[in-house]
Amino acid sequence: MKNERNKKGQFASGNTGRPKGAVNKLTTLQKVKIEKVLSLLEKTLDEDITKLKAKERVDLWASLQEFIRPKLQRTSIELGTPEDRVTKITFEVVKADD
Repeated sequence: MKNERNKKGQFASGNTGRPKGAVNKLTTLQKVKIEKVLSLLEKTLDEDITKLKAKERVDLWASLQEFIRPKLQRTSIELGTPEDRVTKITFEVVKADD
């Protein structure tokens, strides 16, 4: 089936476009280039990460988390009436007995 189109650029009736399973050549080329860059960066990645300042490492860790762990949705919980609102929470650090 030819990729014939009408004057509006739409495929002719009965033509669904690219055959099922056909690979987009541009996307494939881009993936190959990205893989090459990643393989070059992988060689120095450990060294580069150890050279980062502590804050930069934490920022990197935090930004990478979203790719492997689901984000928790922020929620707001109303607890009773406005008079019952919690305005201060205090934590106490207690040294554990060894």
